Amino acid sequence: MNRRQFINKSAALIAVSSLADQDMFAVSKLNKGRIGIQLYSVREELPKDFEGTLKKLSAMGYSSVEPYGFNGDKFLNRITMKELSIMVKDMGMTISGTHCSSRLLPENTNAPEWDFWKKLADSLKSGGGEWAIQSSLPGSARTMDDLKRIVAHFNRSGEVCKKGGVKFAFHNHYEVFSMIENEIVMDYLIKNTDPRLVFFQLDLGHTVHGDADCIRYVRDFPERIPLWHASDWDTARQEPVEVGKGNVPYQALFDLPKAGLKQLTVEQETGGDIFATCKNCFDYLKQFKWTKVL
Repeated sequence: MNRRQFINKSAALIAVSSLADQDMFAVSKLNKGRIGIQLYSVREELPKDFEGTLKKLSAMGYSSVEPYGFNGDKFLNRITMKELSIMVKDMGMTISGTHCSSRLLPENTNAPEWDFWKKLADSLKSGGGEWAIQSSLPGSARTMDDLKRIVAHFNRSGEVCKKGGVKFAFHNHYEVFSMIENEIVMDYLIKNTDPRLVFFQLDLGHTVHGDADCIRYVRDFPERIPLWHASDWDTARQEPVEVGKGNVPYQALFDLPKAGLKQLTVEQETGGDIFATCKNCFDYLKQFKWTKVL
């Protein structure tokens, strides 16, 4: 099952789920830390108990949430961004932004697709979120013409988002570290998009999975990479692992003197007890000076 199919299935399950409030989980009324979580991490749990799952994350100490698969109207066809912001505020959290996706746009700048970004910006802003994040490449990237179209897509999306009061960013997967005509796809996107309109959320685990150097990207493009996805990858076993248990050089990354990090968000695609995993990831990250309580 691919990610899109999973999102649709989750939405259907949520629609028929009875969501009980679990008072057993103590909730901090004000989480002041700097570690957020991508809700795709708990995609299996949200359909079972939406509010209870969020309360567990808050009790761990997470200060913000980042929804996924947002269609510009409701998260998982269940709750608007404004409603979600009210819900998580009562749990001591905020919405940092959301993952979303749109197809590769035609050259017609009046195409209905642009209405998606306008609507999404309005919805995101209503919930206090700042970042509208394209979750993956909007179409194939096999030729230089493909890359040029993607650059145009990102620039235009960034322009629409900026007018709507939010910021546009792109979240990478491992495939963007492949080469096209002697150009690394990720580097081409960073160097050829408008730095005033387009930012990047560097998924650290996917970067290592793509045999790329996390430190180089964070060091060389600090103004372009204000967002990190805290994930990890074990290169020996070739699988995702908990943060701090793979080959992402977290200590070296946090020690960089000129990193432009503004939002740190955990994302986990591991199996097993996901709540224990999310807690372990949080506990690992809270050791660093950057993540300390403000």
